[in-house]
Amino acid sequence: MPHIQIEATPEIAKLLDFSAMLKSIHHELDALGYGRRDDFKSRVHITNQALAGDDPQGQFVVARLIMTNPRPASMQRDMARVIHDTLRAGIEAHQPSFWWQCCVLIEMFDASSYFKTDSHMLAAATLAR
Repeated sequence: MPHIQIEATPEIAKLLDFSAMLKSIHHELDALGYGRRDDFKSRVHITNQALAGDDPQGQFVVARLIMTNPRPASMQRDMARVIHDTLRAGIEAHQPSFWWQCCVLIEMFDASSYFKTDSHMLAAATLAR
């Protein structure tokens, strides 16, 4: 499973090619052995309303790394760092003039609270019969 949920303010979203960034994150996490590429699921939500501190012009991107499989804390931090550093580099490449923040939260859930159906697995089971 890991899921990566990203919330971004509109000005940050205009700067970033999320499709390319998410693909890069999935490939890097897979290459590091932190999960199988097909198990990563990522999505981006662009906010309609947001406020950073008291600055109505402040912008941010907040990613949530959500996992159900137990991993050592150091691996969780390494995974979050890959996400953070990819997003940060994307923002910094544009040298925005506005104040911005880049954050990653790590969330763990017990695997028993997660249900999944994968059509690839269903098709393979059907072929094996």
